Amino acid sequence: MFCVNCGTQIPDDAKFCPKCGSAVKSISTSGSPTPPQGESTIGRPSDVVGAIGATQLKCPGCGAPIIPKVDEAVITCEFCGISISLGNEGWRNVKNHTMLSINLSDSGSVLAQVAKEMNKGLFHKHLQEQSKLEEVTLSVVPYWIVPVSARTKVTFLWSATQSTVGRPGQVISKTEELDQNYNYPVVAVKALGVYRPKEFQFALEGRMIFDGSKLPKGVKVLNGDVGEEAAKAQAKTLVSQLQYQKAHDVHKFHTIEQIDTQLEVSDGELLHAPVWYVRYDHDGKKVVFVVDSNSSGLMSSVGL
Repeated sequence: MFCVNCGTQIPDDAKFCPKCGSAVKSISTSGSPTPPQGESTIGRPSDVVGAIGATQLKCPGCGAPIIPKVDEAVITCEFCGISISLGNEGWRNVKNHTMLSINLSDSGSVLAQVAKEMNKGLFHKHLQEQSKLEEVTLSVVPYWIVPVSARTKVTFLWSATQSTVGRPGQVISKTEELDQNYNYPVVAVKALGVYRPKEFQFALEGRMIFDGSKLPKGVKVLNGDVGEEAAKAQAKTLVSQLQYQKAHDVHKFHTIEQIDTQLEVSDGELLHAPVWYVRYDHDGKKVVFVVDSNSSGLMSSVGL
């Protein structure tokens, strides 16, 4: 648990903080507030922790000062790991804040994996050896995981056979549904567009409550500038595009007359995912790879 006065992590049975001497009132290492005995946290108005234009906030978990930078919309407390998000009602405590563990922690292993991707194909042989490594960085990146239910109706022209209709060569319109449920990841940092996975899915079954103490020292936890409401709108647009593409893939041999997609979006969660960013220079051309440190999966690549 953590001292609410200075943010220092202290033993669970401590009565006073060994650093500042304050009496212990703490939060658990899971990042969830520990209420006084017998007191419920359900329905508290304290979910709103500050006005929209506030220049300084107090962490709802440990009380440490939080100073939002320009355009920041998602901030994680560096002391206790609780996150707050800016929405229409002001700064609110993020109730569902999770993380994925770092399983691919060695940069050498990441570069070996990237080499396989770079050197694929006859014309890319030894591409990595002929390129200059410019950056290999591990960061813990915020993503909004937005549940989206998509129902797509596809109307297309279909040529019927004699056995089904009785008139050979007749062309009729048919309608089929393409339904899919997504936990769509929206990267919460606008400048990190290359970190946005198109169809890649995180291994969410392995996620846990965010706990910054489980991260290696020196690994940076990023704040974001995309709030939950903006992420929901972005998820709807991206899922609609994905369904459109899937409809064309399924009916690539048919003439499509109409595609209509209905979407339902639910409240999601803030996921901090460990991600490797690798950049090479090849004859003046930038080659970039983004790798999920949890599953070792390739999230995206640019420049190949």
